[in-house]
Amino acid sequence: MAKDLVKVVSMAGGVIVLAGIAAWMGLAHGCEEPKGRGVIAGQVKIAPALASQVSPTAVLFVIVRRPQGPPRPIAVKRIDGPRFPVSFEITNDDVMVEGSELKGMVELVVRLDKDGQAGPPQPGDLEGRFDRNPTLVGGRDLEIIIDKAY
Repeated sequence: MAKDLVKVVSMAGGVIVLAGIAAWMGLAHGCEEPKGRGVIAGQVKIAPALASQVSPTAVLFVIVRRPQGPPRPIAVKRIDGPRFPVSFEITNDDVMVEGSELKGMVELVVRLDKDGQAGPPQPGDLEGRFDRNPTLVGGRDLEIIIDKAY
């Protein structure tokens, strides 16, 4: 009986690992092309405590990265003069490296950049992260709240 239980638990663990790999590679849901493939969409809001810190020259960057990957973004959407809440949609057209595509597991970060220059955060910049990072590409109606000041 104990041997059978060990086999069942081992097989279940293997299935979970394979499902995780498939999700990371964008092969979830029976290896079918997921609806919304290559798209991430949602809305960015700002915490009320930070709303007064929004500069009229600020630029909102919606940044997509690989979890535990290099800090270089996969894709970025630039939104000038944002008025909150701001809707966004990132597609394969926003990918930074030619030949790459949005698929698999990603991390979403938004930065309200005070001077409008992309790069590492500077004093006065505001930031938020999707609270369920990492997530699969194809998600819509995602909500990200800007809640951190540098």
